[in-house]
Formats: sequence, structure tokens, C-alpha cells
Amino acid sequence: MATSSKAAARRSLRPHTAPNVRENLRREKERLLARQAELETLAAPINEVAAQLAKIDATVASRAAAAQRKIQQLEKARDKRIEKIRAEFAAKIEAARTDTESIELGLTPQEQAHEEALLLDYARAIVTFGESASAAELASVLGVSTREAKKIIEQAKVDLAASSAPLALVETPWATTVDTAVGVTSPIAPVAVRS
Repeated sequence: MATSSKAAARRSLRPHTAPNVRENLRREKERLLARQAELETLAAPINEVAAQLAKIDATVASRAAAAQRKIQQLEKARDKRIEKIRAEFAAKIEAARTDTESIELGLTPQEQAHEEALLLDYARAIVTFGESASAAELASVLGVSTREAKKIIEQAKVDLAASSAPLALVETPWATTVDTAVGVTSPIAPVAVRS
């Protein structure tokens, strides 16, 4: 029995006639088609799994795209809301500025009169204290230096002299005088108005 290598050698010695070549081509083509069919059969499971994996990838990609679209929609809604709030507050701020420009930011006439009366009461209290105690004692009460206490007493005297208001004391809960005998503060009694 001839081995395959000997058979191949014998085949190679045959004359290459046209029918022989056509037969060889036909057989080669059949072998190639058979091999292709065999490879396709072998590859079928691979292709099937690859198709399923592709479906999973498409599903994941679709979910990711949907999530991204939702994020973009939320960001767009947020930006619109922020812009709306910004516009509303800009209008409110502008209205508040207009109101601020139109109203009087200072004291009302009643508040101003009350403040002036309190300042006069303060000056009276300082002068009264200065008549009964030294500037050093006033300095300890006010928490200032003796020199500053002297200046405060002098300024209080000037303010009282320059005032054209009556000399009556405005009754306030914090208006006090010092009892020099015992060193205790007591409410200041209102002074009678000079006529």
C-alpha cells in the first residue's frame, strides 16, 4: 500500500491535461466549500453569543444615553429655574432700591426731637455729676481718662448754654443721678421748666 507521500508524488507525475486541471479545481472548490460550511457550523455558537453580547451592550448604551438625557433635562430645567429666580430677585432688588431712594433714611422729626432731648438730659446729668464729684470720679464712671472726663464736662456745659430748649428733664427710664453721700445712683427728678 502506497503512503500518502508516495501517492502525492505519483499524482504530481500525471500529465496536467485540461480535464485533469478542471477536475482538480472542482475538487478543491468542493473542499473549500465543505471547509467553509464546517467553519460556519463551528462559528455558529460564537456568532450567537456575540450577537447576545451586542444586544446587552446596546441595552447598556441605551440606558446610559437615557440617563444622560435625563441629567441634561434636569440641568436645563435647573438653569431655567435659576434664571427665573435671578430675574425675580433682580426685580425685587431694584424695587427695594427704588423704595430706599424714595424714603427718608434719617430720623423722623419726632425721633430727632427725642434724641435732642435725651442729649440735653445727658449733658444735664454730666454737669450735675461734675458739680458734686470730681472729674476723676466721672472718669471712673464713664471708663475714660481724667482729661477726657474734663473735656466731657466742659462740652456738656457748652451744650446746655447753647441750647434754647427748656431746662426740664425728659423723663426716661435710664436718666439717673449719683448720690454723692452714699455713692449710689438714683433716678433723676425732673427739673422744673424755667419760664
